[in-house]
Amino acid sequence: MKNSISALILTIFGLLVAYMIFPPFNISFGKGSMLAIPIGFIIFLIGVTYGIIAFYKKEKGVLKYISLTPIPLGVLYVVFIFYLFEGLI
Repeated sequence: MKNSISALILTIFGLLVAYMIFPPFNISFGKGSMLAIPIGFIIFLIGVTYGIIAFYKKEKGVLKYISLTPIPLGVLYVVFIFYLFEGLI
């Protein structure tokens, strides 16, 4: 599988897992629900890494650019988490 396709799938899946416990999803797993935040963010970072690798290897197509577009969402997510927990993570 190409790196750009892997990057797109992992970034979307990572963001969904990381946002899972917040509204409108509100999917709770009991005591382990807060672990979804770092696990999802790590999956997201792996996807971004694959996007950077695809960009570095100069894969053909536009998908390598699309796989790098969620980077601002990751930055906003970190800002959101720090605001939510008031920097006490």
